[in-house]
Amino acid sequence: MMARYLLAACVARTIAFQAARTSRRALGAARALPPHLETVRADVAKGDALLLDVREPHEWAAAHFASATSAPLSALQQGACPKEALDATKRLYLHCAAGIRVHPAKACLEQLGCDDVVALQEGISELYELGFDDLAE
Repeated sequence: MMARYLLAACVARTIAFQAARTSRRALGAARALPPHLETVRADVAKGDALLLDVREPHEWAAAHFASATSAPLSALQQGACPKEALDATKRLYLHCAAGIRVHPAKACLEQLGCDDVVALQEGISELYELGFDDLAE
């Protein structure tokens, strides 16, 4: 029963994301990028930070940002982490589907020794709608 619910929720999010993706392409980014996200984008572009996508592999496969690195929450909870995320000189920005999984992911990364971790409240659909980054091909 729980598995069906989770699958249905995942499918609903994917459909919502695809709809947002289509509407953004048709209408263009309607809202300006908030200052904190401008900072995130600039930090990642300069190489001073990493954008970690903590969604699960099937979600990553469906769509992800070109500038993101996959670091699934399930892997982080088992102590696995992308090597580049352990670079103490870089800030880590985390995003997921809805801004919820970033909080336990942040705790996992801090336990692994990462000191500068920022959990973004915006999910991938909202970030995309705001024009934060392009999706990887």
